[in-house]
Amino acid sequence: MEIVICGGKVAPSAVEITTPQAAKARRIANFLPRPELLRDAVIEHNQDDNTTSIRFETTAGPIRILLPVAQGFEFHIIHDSETGPRILGTFRGTSLSVRAVAFRISEFLRTRGLK
Repeated sequence: MEIVICGGKVAPSAVEITTPQAAKARRIANFLPRPELLRDAVIEHNQDDNTTSIRFETTAGPIRILLPVAQGFEFHIIHDSETGPRILGTFRGTSLSVRAVAFRISEFLRTRGLK
């Protein structure tokens, strides 16, 4: 599932977003190694902030994997809590394949008991 945030409003994606980050998010989500992650992954395009992320509902609340906006930057793992967003971790993924990035996301959530 994909959603778009534009003008502060959240709506299901009616048309396919064609940015490089959107394409990469779809490829990463397709390689998530565990069925419950694949089923629960939501790709979120925030046009207000010009970001793309993969969101999961976890036992601790929503977790977003924020994709880098350009080559050489880091993936950020963000917990959206009641007190606001908090970065739980980061990792560099420029030299990693999308399969390796999907595995890192899965292991991060699994080892912390979030999913």
